[in-house]
Formats: sequence, structure tokens, C-alpha cells
Amino acid sequence: MINQTPVQTDERLTLKQKLQALQQQAQNAGNKGMSLVEVLIVLTIMASIAGVVGVFALGALEESQIKEGNIEVDNLSGMVEQYMLTSSPPKLPETLEQLTEGRNPITKKVPQDPWGNEYIYRKTGNRDFELFSAGPDGQEGTEDDVMGNK
Repeated sequence: MINQTPVQTDERLTLKQKLQALQQQAQNAGNKGMSLVEVLIVLTIMASIAGVVGVFALGALEESQIKEGNIEVDNLSGMVEQYMLTSSPPKLPETLEQLTEGRNPITKKVPQDPWGNEYIYRKTGNRDFELFSAGPDGQEGTEDDVMGNK
């Protein structure tokens, strides 16, 4: 029995030390967290990443609108040519709206360009015409006009 007493004392010290360690951890747990500087650094990094991604996303959006405009100009040009071939005698429409008229309209609706403007259509001769979009700036005759791929 003499040998058991010191062992129990050592166990009590060990338990007491464990209890103190747990109390100290509980006190320190309230101090854990992020400081204002750390939060600001994280926000700055996130804003930088968002800015870089935003620039690329907007560039891709503008590029896709230009491609869409080219496709629509080509489609509308084909519709104008179809109108000319199906009319008797062959003639170009005076306006794009004529593509939607008659017993057999070529299209139900003439679309707007990707920027919400009307496509510009002009007859330049009996069988020649111009069809294009004014582009992102909406002004005719500028560098960003969309002429189609044909």
C-alpha cells in the first residue's frame, strides 16, 4: 500500500495540470480571431482578384457581342437576298421591315443589334445594298461598326 500513495499523488498532479491547461486554453480561445489589419488584407486581395477577373469578363462580353452582330448582319443579308430572289420582278426591299410583311414573310421580326440599336440598311443600287450595325458606340461611320463576315 505504500507504493500506491505516491502514484495517486502523481495522478492528482497530472489531473491538476491537465485542468490548468484546459482552463488556460479556454481563456486563450476568447483571444483568437482575426485582427482588423488581417481582415483588410484579405479584402484587398479579394478586390484585386475580382478586378482582374472583371476586366477579362467584360472584354469577353464585348467580343461576343461583336461576333453576334457579325452573325446577325450575315443572316439579315441572306434574308434580303432571299427577298430579292422571291419577289417578282426581283427587287430589294425598301426597308428591313418588308422582310416581315406579305403572305410568306421571310422572318417574323427584324432583330436589334446586340447594343439595342436598329441595323442600318441602305439600297445602293437595283441589286446592291449596305447592311451593318453602328457598333457599341451607336454612331455610324466609326471604327467599331459591325459589317458582317461576307
